[in-house]
Amino acid sequence: MTSSTPWLQELSDTPLSERRARLESFVVAEFKRELMMDETDVLPPHVSYFELGLTSLGATDTRQRLERELGRPLDSAFLFNHPTVGHLVDFLTTEVIPELFAAPAGRTADDPAREAPATDAAKDLVDDVLKELYR
Repeated sequence: MTSSTPWLQELSDTPLSERRARLESFVVAEFKRELMMDETDVLPPHVSYFELGLTSLGATDTRQRLERELGRPLDSAFLFNHPTVGHLVDFLTTEVIPELFAAPAGRTADDPAREAPATDAAKDLVDDVLKELYR
């Protein structure tokens, strides 16, 4: 990690299987705060926060809070490029803090908690099936 914050340490101390949900809860709380929603309001993960009333100033404030808590710089357009909680959490787990979401190196191939990466053969098979469907 390039920079550690108390919140990142909490996330790191969370079991791997629970980290994504914890990150999503954190992101939702930040947007609810900016959108002046209370704890009982639902923020749908696949609805644009801009459709829910987030302004460009609110996006800037939210981005700055996320930067501070994540200890990472975030591009000023990053919320516009990832306009829903679902897209944003996907981006954070794969591009911003991927080291917290990678399986530990000691996992074995038969470990049920390990996700098997798609093989080239499987990808080729999918490509072939798609080509057949779209002829």
